[in-house]
Amino acid sequence: MYEEHFGLSARPFGETVAPSSYVALASRDSALRRIRYGIEHGLGPVALFGPPGAGKSLIARLAASELGMRTVHLAFPPLPAAEIIALIAEELLGSPLGGRGSAGSLVLRLRDHLAAEATAGRRTLLVVDDAHLIRDPETFESLRLLLNFATNGPPDLTFLLVGTGELMVRIPDSLADRLTARCLLGPLHEDESAAYVHGRLVASGAGKPLFDDEAVRSLHRSADGLPRRLNRLADMALLIAYAEGRPLAGPREVALAAREFQLDVVAA
Repeated sequence: MYEEHFGLSARPFGETVAPSSYVALASRDSALRRIRYGIEHGLGPVALFGPPGAGKSLIARLAASELGMRTVHLAFPPLPAAEIIALIAEELLGSPLGGRGSAGSLVLRLRDHLAAEATAGRRTLLVVDDAHLIRDPETFESLRLLLNFATNGPPDLTFLLVGTGELMVRIPDSLADRLTARCLLGPLHEDESAAYVHGRLVASGAGKPLFDDEAVRSLHRSADGLPRRLNRLADMALLIAYAEGRPLAGPREVALAAREFQLDVVAA
C-alpha cells in the first residue's frame, strides 16, 4: 500500500520465514553456526529455543537451506507418537496415511529408506517446530529411537527441535543427554534492532532512512527487541506516516503503532 510513496520495491516488514528475508546479525549468526556444527558432524539432535517472535522458525529454515539436506518440517507436533512416525514416513516415503500398514512395517520401511539415503551419502534432517507443545513423553522417546537408525556411524536421521524455553523443561533426560547444542535465541540488542530495520528496508529497495534515530530506538523498546513485533510495529508506523503524507516515520508514528497493537505501555 505504501511502497510507492516511500520508493520501495516490496513491502519491507511482511511476516515471513523465507530464508531470503534473513538479516545477518551477530546473535543470529552465532546460533546458525552452532546448529550447523551439531548437524553437519552428525553428532546428534539440536535444540533451538527462545521467546515467541524471536525468529526461531526463520533460523531453522535458513539452517536447513544452508545444509542442503533432505528436510522434513513437522509443524504440528502435539500428536501421539504413532502419528508422528506416520507423518515423517509419509513425507519421506510418499505413503498415503490411509494405506500405511502396521506401525511395525512402517518403521521398517522408514529405517530402510534412511539407510539407503545414508549409503548414498545423503542424510535427512527433521525440523520439529513448536516442539514445546509436545506433551506425551512417548513422542520424545519415539524421536530419540529414530537416532538408533545408523548405517555408517552417525544417525541416518537427525533433528532440530524448535520451541519456547518450556521445551528445555519438557525434553526427557534420555533425549537431553544426546543433544549436541542448546541454542538460546533471545531478543535483539538495540544496535541489532537498528541493523535489522535497516537491513529489511535496504532489501526492499529503500534509498534513504525511513525511520529517524529516535524512532528506531522507540521501535526497539516497544517491541522488546523481538523481530516479529518489530515487523508489525515498523509496518504500521510506515502505514501511518504514509496516510499522513510524511516522508519518514518518527517516534510519534511508532507510539501510535504501539497503541494499535496495545503495546503503548512499553512504548511510553
